[in-house]
Amino acid sequence: YTAQTIQMLQTFSSNFVAGNDYGPVTDGGGPLRGVLVLSTDPSSIDGVTFPSPEPLAPQGEGTPMENLSVGSSYEWNVNNNGDGLTFVDMAGIPTVYVQDSQTAAYLRNVASEQANSISSDLNSAVYPSVLSEFNYYMGPSETTNGTQVTSQQCLEWKDLDGSWSPKCLPLGGNSIWAAAGSPVALGYNDNENNDDQNNDDQNANGDGNNQARPTVILSASIDSTSMFHDLSPGANTAASNILSLLLAAQLLGSSVTDEVLDQLYSRITFAFFQGESYGFIGSRLFVKDVIGGFECSAGNEGIPSVMKRKDETSTVRACLNPLRADLTFQNLGNIRGMIAVDQVGNLGGEKNLYVQGGNNAQNGFDAFLSEVMIELSANGEYTVQASSASNNNDDGTASLPPSPVSSLAMLSESGAGGVVLTGYDDAFVANSLYHSHLDSVSKSQSIDKDAIAASATLLARSAVAAAYHSADNDVDAATAAAYALDLLPNAISSSSDIFETLYNCLFYDGNCETFVNYASVESANDAIRTGINLGIGQPLGRPPNYYVSVYNHENGQAFVAASGFKYGAMDPSAEDKDDYVKDYGDNQDDTFLLRPSLLEMSIHGLLNDFLGRGSFADSNDGSVPELVGCSSSKDCSSVSYCASSDSNELAAISTCAGGKCICGSRAHYHPALDEAISPAANKAPSWFIIDENDQGVSAMITEPNWSSFVGVRAYNDAGKGVGINASISGAICTSICLAVVYRLKKRLVKEKVY
Repeated sequence: YTAQTIQMLQTFSSNFVAGNDYGPVTDGGGPLRGVLVLSTDPSSIDGVTFPSPEPLAPQGEGTPMENLSVGSSYEWNVNNNGDGLTFVDMAGIPTVYVQDSQTAAYLRNVASEQANSISSDLNSAVYPSVLSEFNYYMGPSETTNGTQVTSQQCLEWKDLDGSWSPKCLPLGGNSIWAAAGSPVALGYNDNENNDDQNNDDQNANGDGNNQARPTVILSASIDSTSMFHDLSPGANTAASNILSLLLAAQLLGSSVTDEVLDQLYSRITFAFFQGESYGFIGSRLFVKDVIGGFECSAGNEGIPSVMKRKDETSTVRACLNPLRADLTFQNLGNIRGMIAVDQVGNLGGEKNLYVQGGNNAQNGFDAFLSEVMIELSANGEYTVQASSASNNNDDGTASLPPSPVSSLAMLSESGAGGVVLTGYDDAFVANSLYHSHLDSVSKSQSIDKDAIAASATLLARSAVAAAYHSADNDVDAATAAAYALDLLPNAISSSSDIFETLYNCLFYDGNCETFVNYASVESANDAIRTGINLGIGQPLGRPPNYYVSVYNHENGQAFVAASGFKYGAMDPSAEDKDDYVKDYGDNQDDTFLLRPSLLEMSIHGLLNDFLGRGSFADSNDGSVPELVGCSSSKDCSSVSYCASSDSNELAAISTCAGGKCICGSRAHYHPALDEAISPAANKAPSWFIIDENDQGVSAMITEPNWSSFVGVRAYNDAGKGVGINASISGAICTSICLAVVYRLKKRLVKEKVY
């Protein structure tokens, strides 16, 4: 299933003259009405490499995302023979993957028999013939004036009567971020002096003045894609990234106290970005909000996210328009640099990791990050080298592979930057199945567990070294690396219980008991906080599917519940608002609500668990207390082992994560939505508007609304003869039955019983 075979099919169909035996033939596809792609066991085919459906320059030149990448023409996907099938215009031809092996084998045998028969006699009819009914109407392809429907037109679609009736939804979900050390202040900070040079109060985590403290971000993409959206296993492109970053958070949270982390020059923040495969939608919106200065229409101080808890210390602030259910990101401070991780599960059989970038940022911090990572791996089993893709642009800068670092570099105009830890050098590892439906441990993907563990250890240590480095550049890479090794002497093992548990969930069973438990606790916590239980969102699946999904209130879109109505955003001051739109807060039950996916909720809970163990109150013998079990935060009200101080009051508020009471909530959600799209004010969720100042930079990818009848049905056609025979047999049986009834009636009349 490649771009070449699809082109051959389309060429054949366009030149084929067909009759009306199978219905009218349209000009667009000829007799080609759909494609069934049959599954096969890749291990049974020797010497065959499977091309990546992405182009040679993924999210680069020639794609809708080319304006979002650093070095957009660089061909990262050349070793995978990227053929660009993802962007082939299928001319309205639906394509379905037949996953069941027995069904696929049967269809393959039938097709082979038919092909052999037709090749010998074009007039022969071969049975059993297989018929497939494709029901994939996805809305109009053209507007009334004959132009192709764009995402903007689809979102703004109006029916003939002039009523607004969107025909699609944007892609999106939720990114998750969490700070190591004491929780980030929740209150509004009006201090505009927010740069690297002003760091006098770098440890003020609880009094609202921590905006002056810069942050170093460790990031990963949590989504993947393929030609079949419900088959996006992403073993190397998503699962390995998520596992590495989660384990890095676990190592840091279990090894270093909040007190030590708070003394570092920079804050360490973990960020798991959603929707990165479709134009970096998670990282771009997050970075834009943090460094671009988010503007809430009703004032940046925001409003209580839960009205009935407006006086509680732990209540986060929110914004009605553009809607943000959590404004805590305003207190993160400047992003000084970023370390991303990408495809570290498949190193091509080698034990070499690579650092991409390192010379793009004006502040030079990315060069320091590169040096630190190389220094930290000097004596390890897995070594880190500078990528040979460095300095490949005309201006001496390096192209960056698709990663959240691209968002930081582009939006800061190279004022800040970072590096990407990868399992490949100047191109993706050969046959690594980049964004393929075969990128699965149960299919063709080979995953190096030890490489993931080594990457996680390196990420945690690099974060500490980066946070230790001050703006005065008075610490070199060797010194910073030595400091990090001293704080984190123990490495993560791929045989540890936590590794094996998370590995099973991310690579085999996305609906595993561990994820369900963490998500159930998160759901229960939200139900207690808001008074409304939305349950657990979209499951990850078995095997996992990392496709980002559409964005609505059932799939991650935050919304406002106010005075009995639901809104994707609110502007009570709007002159054209309906009479039923009341001010937020008129009802004490008014609240912001959110239903993230199972994966997003699990990551949120895991980060709270891993990073919430650094604030335990000092015990007499220095031991870690036995954690109290819980099913929700309500069970943690009497916990006594969470430390309390004037500058760290949030850490003293215990919460439940994964069935244990930990100290302080660290994790936060942030919307992952195309930067040009916003929820429409005073309308129900799932209604969106386009930014009037949009310059067309973002990809703005949407998906048509699917009806409940969408699908395909394949069945055997026994041919006309069987139908004729059945009709004749039916007619004979009917005649016999009528004759029997007639004779029986005459006899009954004769016997005078009728």
